Amino acid sequence: MTSRRVVLINVALFVAGAVVLLSQNSVQDYLLSRSPHERLMRHFAEFEKKARKAPDIRRALEGMNGSDSEKLQELSRRGTARLDDTALLERARIMSALFSQLSDRACANSLRGASAATENDKAEFEAALLRLEADFVSKWMACLYKSIVAEARATPMRTVTHGEVAAAFGALEQKIGRDASMRVDAGLNLRASDTELAWALRTVYAVAPTLPEPHGAALLRMLAQGGEEPDATSIPPLLPEVR
Repeated sequence: MTSRRVVLINVALFVAGAVVLLSQNSVQDYLLSRSPHERLMRHFAEFEKKARKAPDIRRALEGMNGSDSEKLQELSRRGTARLDDTALLERARIMSALFSQLSDRACANSLRGASAATENDKAEFEAALLRLEADFVSKWMACLYKSIVAEARATPMRTVTHGEVAAAFGALEQKIGRDASMRVDAGLNLRASDTELAWALRTVYAVAPTLPEPHGAALLRMLAQGGEEPDATSIPPLLPEVR
């Protein structure tokens, strides 16, 4: 009787474990033969659903024009400048990884804005997300969510001063040299070539987190507040729009 009870307990534990295992997304994806693209789109759908449920975000979406995807992208774009220094530096590391996977043209068009982004740029963005490590999409979405919440809650912006920008470029020059620093300054210009724009963006995002504080964050805050923020949402992270 005792041995039978042990067997029954073991069977029950096995069944419970199997239920938990099968509830995991990765196992469901495998059993249902979801493609990487399908999994990515499902992640985006779940992200939108989560965002819409948050009271602050739901209120912010009211009165905005466009689809939920477009409105969330706009909140994220606006909210980047409201992030604190720690979040800006975290975002820079994510952007550095992402931009390393994009062509010069796609990187440059991300700076030029949504009107410049092409369907091919959007396809590159999606392919980049699929190429990066398994948890990158989750990190990217967490970064987006922080920006969205910051805008929804109207988190006060801390304006970077001219002196802070000058000091940040001084720290950048010490790190990468005068010629490279001047190339960054010239490259962050909408009239620059794709190659120069892309080089400047990749350099800023790769180097800023390595600069002594507060210079790295000041450099990133300058981009976020200067009207020429490399707006990754212009290659929309929520596209193709999920329905």
